[in-house]
Order: sequence, then structure tokens, then C-alpha cells
Amino acid sequence: MKKHLQLLLIFCISTTFAQDAVPISLYEQFYGQVNFTEFGNTLITDDNFNNIDLNIPSESDAELTLNPGQTVIAAYLYWAANFPTEPGGIAEQDFSVALNGIPVTATRTFLISGGFFANPFSGFADVTAIVQAEGNGTYTFSELESPPENYNGASSFAGWSVVVVYEDLSSTQNQVSIYDGFDYLSEEIDVNFTLNSLDIASTNSAKISFLTWEGDMNDPTVSMESLSVNGMRMSNALNPINQVFNGTNGFSNNPNNYQMDLDLFDVGAAVNTGDTSVDVALTTTLDVIAINHVITVFNSEVPDASIEIDGIGVLCENNDIDVNYTVLNINSTEDLPPGVPIAFYADGVLVGQTTTAGIIPIDGSESGTITLNFPPSGGTPVVFTLTAVVDDDGTGNGTIMETNENNNEDELLVDLSLQGLDLGPDLLQCLNDIVSIGQDLGPTFTYQWFLNGVALTSAGGPFINPTQTGTYRLDAFQGICFVTDEIEITFRPNPIAVVPDDIELCDDGPLDGFAIFDLTQRIPQIENGQAGTSVTFHTTEALADIGAFPFVTPDAFTNTTASFQTVWARLVFDATGCDDLVPLNLIVNDSPSITSPISDYFLCDLDGDGFETFDLTSKDAEILNTLVDVDLSYHESELDAQNNTAPIVPADAYVSSNTVVWVRAVNYENGDPNGAELCTTVGSFNLVLGQVPVFNVLPEITACDDEI
Repeated sequence: MKKHLQLLLIFCISTTFAQDAVPISLYEQFYGQVNFTEFGNTLITDDNFNNIDLNIPSESDAELTLNPGQTVIAAYLYWAANFPTEPGGIAEQDFSVALNGIPVTATRTFLISGGFFANPFSGFADVTAIVQAEGNGTYTFSELESPPENYNGASSFAGWSVVVVYEDLSSTQNQVSIYDGFDYLSEEIDVNFTLNSLDIASTNSAKISFLTWEGDMNDPTVSMESLSVNGMRMSNALNPINQVFNGTNGFSNNPNNYQMDLDLFDVGAAVNTGDTSVDVALTTTLDVIAINHVITVFNSEVPDASIEIDGIGVLCENNDIDVNYTVLNINSTEDLPPGVPIAFYADGVLVGQTTTAGIIPIDGSESGTITLNFPPSGGTPVVFTLTAVVDDDGTGNGTIMETNENNNEDELLVDLSLQGLDLGPDLLQCLNDIVSIGQDLGPTFTYQWFLNGVALTSAGGPFINPTQTGTYRLDAFQGICFVTDEIEITFRPNPIAVVPDDIELCDDGPLDGFAIFDLTQRIPQIENGQAGTSVTFHTTEALADIGAFPFVTPDAFTNTTASFQTVWARLVFDATGCDDLVPLNLIVNDSPSITSPISDYFLCDLDGDGFETFDLTSKDAEILNTLVDVDLSYHESELDAQNNTAPIVPADAYVSSNTVVWVRAVNYENGDPNGAELCTTVGSFNLVLGQVPVFNVLPEITACDDEI
């Protein structure tokens, strides 16, 4: 529903108003740190007051120059023409043109039929996207149908203008208003109109611009022209007071803008602070002038009321329902006063009214609640659209001026059948689940809970955490408003998981504290004979609680924390999903880190029979290499060493030839040699017999001492 201001737009035209024209009216307004400029050009190459042959080109250029920090928020192209396309004919109305080579088609059109003109027309198109993309620079207007060469037309005109509204964060808070139409004046017809919906907070930098056609430099003694704002005649350096429609461009300072006036006037002296309208009067004693648009910019301070429906309460048994709402004053330049009316509609039918309570500052808000009644016989459907409209007196009319008149409402689809107290659907829960039920209707309600019809005296709030199977009912009261609802909750048993024995493995190397575990070997122990269950394993209790990220290969799980890690097993009843959680400890024990390789054990074979007696225990110190609480045994084969079978006894008197001896190193639980064996390490070394050299016995050699 679009709100309409009680302050209607009134356009006062003189009693000689031509019925074949389009009066000037408000098209759009912009508020904030905004301003405007215009750029455009004529297609006429000489003053037609000279009544000469005109060669009218098919295009013309104009420059747009915005300062740094000025951002385009809207751009509107106006074009107009008045000339026949053949001698003695009427003007062809061309509503398809181009701007910078981009095709543009009019979305709004203006016509003047009959009179002194040859059937002039004007087109309008929103070219915001083009101007935002192109930015500053030269713009070329083209593709307008042109008259024949050497056309002679004293009342001809053709040209274009782009109105650019821009944001400038260094600017004051302004109101830019665009009024347009296609009206004309002549020596018999004066034009007077009122520009309404204005908010003039200051006269500083107050400006007004006019786009008019067929202006030329007439002899002021023959044709007198005037433009008045609030009774004050307008003039400036380009526009003499008696010749304002003289073919000039006040934005580009071009004095030869033939048959087209784009004039800009300072009107600070003609308006007053607090004005909400401006009277405009145009006269001429000879010429025929067409007026296309009027743009104003005034310093402005205006609020901007908008509303949001925050939610609705429960439908009471007396058919009352509370609606919570928030009124905002965002994107405004003034506080929103108190007492702004708010109307509520159900499918367009007024069902309630209220007002704002206090002053809402700029960017502020105010929350409120209204009680609406929907009796079953009142004609309101069960499902309807609830519309809240701020600044609406209940008849679609507003009472204040705003920066944006199109953001005053909010809608919510309402289903009354769903607006009772609702505890939700019945629940099937598992024992030990934390369940919360209830509905908070606000602090103004009182609550009473029941279980199987018996009042729960300790439960007086909107929520409870039930732990028993049964029917729970909540009654809520607010004055004469009473609502109730109930819910059935069934708690189902959980399986009982048995905490399994630890799984211990030896770190067989490299000695890094990691090993591969088969967790599934503990499933029978966890299930403990309970049928219809399954077990999954998880890294944390929290993940196990929700069944998230189970191990994909629990029969080959490598611990992620060295030496010791607790994982969690989740036992689930497959039919109900109820579960129980237990920890499973994984332990990686170090195997004895004996010396490797072990050096050879060397003895000489003294008697040469190929055997000697070896004291294997003499290798203990070398093998243990400072290890303590490790037991060593010696074996004749690797298999015996691994299985702890057939140890060499006595190990300190082992008769052997050259061979390999296997040593088995064992550590014990808690370092107690009498405790359980934990891990073993098997190594080997060589027994080496050395051969004793054999010497030959030589015969005795005798000699005589001849010198005696």
C-alpha cells in the first residue's frame, strides 16, 4: 500500500491554460548530501529569429565534469524537437535516440498538440547506468530524426539535456526535486504553477533550473519575457530580466545555445526558511516558449519514517493478538516528531491504529506493541497479509514530509491457525537426553505446567526440562488472554556399554610411540551380548555423542597421539538411535632398545677340536648398553628367541663351534621383573673360533768351539 501525503501537489495554471499541453508536476525527489548538475546541447546551428534556412545536424556533444568525491546516483535524459520532416508537414515524433552510441528509448513521453507549434514532442529515459559507467567526459547525442536540408522554420527547436543527481559527502543536507512536463506560453497564455513538497531549511545555495525550448534573442522592444519565483523576477549575466528565454546554457556558460534554454538561477532571495512550496510564473509578449522541466535544490531537514514488523504473539481465546513493531528514522536529516500515525491492515482492511510515542532521532528507532482483535465472525480470513504503515492516518494519507515517501510499510503473512501456543510435535527421546520444551510469550504472561494432568508446582516459567515419559501441558495467562497446548514425550532406554580393556601394543620400530590397532577386537566386550546394536569409534567424546566422523577402518587405526590415546566407542540401538559412550585406551609400549649390531664373540680353539666354552652372559653389558629392568635370554634360533622357547642353559658355559646366537630382551610392566612381560626385542651375534698356530720341531744343531 503506497502512502499519499495530505499535502497534495497543486499546479495552479492561469485561466488561459492550454488543454493540449502537459503541466509541470513532481517526478522525483532526492534527500541527503546530494546536489545536481545538467549538461546538454542544441541541434540548431543558428538563431531562427533570423528566419534563415537551417541545416540541422543529426548529433551534438556536451561535457560532463564532476569533481572528485561526487558520485552519480541518478541521470535522466530529456530530448525534444519541433520541426516537420518535410515542407508543409508535421513534426515526426522520434522516441528512439542514442547516447554515446548506446540506444536509448523513451520510457515517458510528452506532447503538445496544435497551437503555434508544428506538433512538438519530448522524450525521457533513465540513463543512470550509462553515465555511471562512462563517467566524466564528452557525451554525444545522436539518432534523432532530422528535417530536410535548408529547412526554414521560425519556431523549430531540437536538443537534449541530462540531469545528473550526485552524492557529495562534503555537501550540506539537501533536497533535490525534479519537476517535468511539456507546457507552453505565448502572448495570449501565461503559465503559473506551484512547486510543492519542498522543505526549505535554509536559503543558502538555493537554486532552480529551467529547461525551455524555442528561446532566441528577440528584440526586447518587440518581445518581453519574464520568469518570476515567488513574485521576484529572475535574471543573471546570461539571462537579462526582460529576455530570460534567449537561447543560452547557464551550466556551460554558452551564449549561443540556439532555440534551447538551460538556465540556472540563484533563488536564495526569493524564498524563505520554512517554505514548503514555490510559485513560478512565466510570461512572454510575442514568442512561444515550451517548458520541459524544472529542478530545485534546497538545504533540507526532513525525517524518514519506516517500519518493521518484528513479530506477532499468540492468538488468545478472546481473539486478541499482539503485534510487535519498530519505527525507524534512517537516512533522514531531521528528528521524527512524536504522534506520527501508524495504521495496520489485514488484506487491505484497516484493523488497528496507533502513533509513535516520542521523538525518534536521526538513525534512531522506537519499538512498540499493538493489540489487534480478529473475531471469528469479523470476516478476516485465517491466512492474510498483515501490513503496517507508518505516517498513515488510516485513510492512506500522511501527515509529515519525508526524505523517502516509498518506504513506509512492512508486510507479514499471518496464519491465525498457527498463532496459538505451540509446544511443537510429540517427542521420542532417549534416556539422559537433555530436552527443553516451552514457549516464551513475554514477561507479561504467567505460566503453569502439568504432567499427566497434575500441576508441577516447581515449574512456573515458560520452559522446563522433562525427564519422565508422559503428557506435558502448559497454560499461559495475560490478563484475560489465555492460551494452552500440550505435548507427549516418550523416553526410550539407552544400551549399556561396557568399558573395554585397554589395548596395548609394542613399539617394534621405529621407536616413535605409534602402532596400528584393531579396535574391533573390543566390540564384543563393549556390546556385552546386547542384540540389535552397533559400535562406532570416534576421536572425542563430543564427536561420539553426535555420531560424527566415525573411524573408517577401525580394524587398522593408527593412534594420533604418541604412546597413549583415549578414543571413544559409541554403542547404538539400531532401531531407536539411543546410545551409550565408553572410553577405550590405546597404549604403545616401548620395546627394549638393545645395541644393534652386537659385536662378534671371539675365542681361540686351544685344543683344535672345533669347540670351546662360551660365557654368553659376558655380552650382557654390551647388549643392554645401560638399559635397566630388562631380562636377557639366549637361544640357538630366531624362532626360539621370538617364542621364548629352548633358552641356552647355562648361558655362561655354552659349548659351541662357529655359530649364530640369538638374544631375547624383555621389559616388564612397571619395571617389575616379576610382573607381566610387555615387549621384547630380538637380536643376534656371531660366535667365532680362532685357530691356534701349529709349530714344527726342528733337529738340534751342534758346533765345536775351535778357539778354546
